[in-house]
Amino acid sequence: MLTLDKDGRVIGKLVDLPPQTFASGATVHPAGRQIAFVLTNISQATQNGFGSDIYLVNVDGSGLQKIVTHEQENTFYSGPAFDPSGRFLYFQRRSSVLRAGTPVNDDSIERLDLQTGERKQVLVDGTDPTISPDGKTLVFVHLIRSQVDTLWVADADGMNGKPFFKVKDRFFYMQTPRFAPTGCQIVFSGAGRTLVNGTFAGSHTAHLGIPSEVYLSPCDGSSITSIGETFDDVTPVWSPDGTKIGFALGGQVSQLTVATRELNKLAQSDAFSFGDLVWLR
Repeated sequence: MLTLDKDGRVIGKLVDLPPQTFASGATVHPAGRQIAFVLTNISQATQNGFGSDIYLVNVDGSGLQKIVTHEQENTFYSGPAFDPSGRFLYFQRRSSVLRAGTPVNDDSIERLDLQTGERKQVLVDGTDPTISPDGKTLVFVHLIRSQVDTLWVADADGMNGKPFFKVKDRFFYMQTPRFAPTGCQIVFSGAGRTLVNGTFAGSHTAHLGIPSEVYLSPCDGSSITSIGETFDDVTPVWSPDGTKIGFALGGQVSQLTVATRELNKLAQSDAFSFGDLVWLR
């Protein structure tokens, strides 16, 4: 995990992680004092076999602690997201199981009470949860047989799930919806948008040769607006004031001003290629 300055230059490590591990999916606590992230260990000697766990660390790099442990081999956690109170942490759980002799994935979104330690499944067939600023609404990527379907919306307890968009546009792939900290809109990364009339939208291509862009949608899902083109899928992050969106791609951090659509490319680095940004201030 690296720390960057306002110009996107690497200024050091936040925390030293064990060998043969890599971090992903970082997200900041609403109080701004802790970061939750996923740590995947590729060592064959790891406890409970190959899988990933969720950790907390203070923003100064101290206090590293594991809060979710994969309980069996081929169990993976991803996409941690705090609710606005900071008490609850949502995340995806994926476990590979055998059904009738065929390997399949069990996908679900779970919620951890950081005060009591209580953990519960809130919905199935979902990933990349994001919680509205009022804490009442959950938006996530719905899955069909572990493949991306579209965005869905549900109550914060997982009840009343339904498709998020009111428009009929489809995407070949989408990921990482994120509620804005102010106002009421969602940003997400999408590839291969097909408009309701059947035409293909977009001009830049992702790694599969499919148009990939950053999109905004109001909280009622009534429209989808492209605000920037990328050559691959990204994990967008909002600035604390909600005026900009950042993402890391190809060893470079970019900032997109929402109002003007101006893209500002910051310093290039050999220390990373892709990444999940946390915007602290």
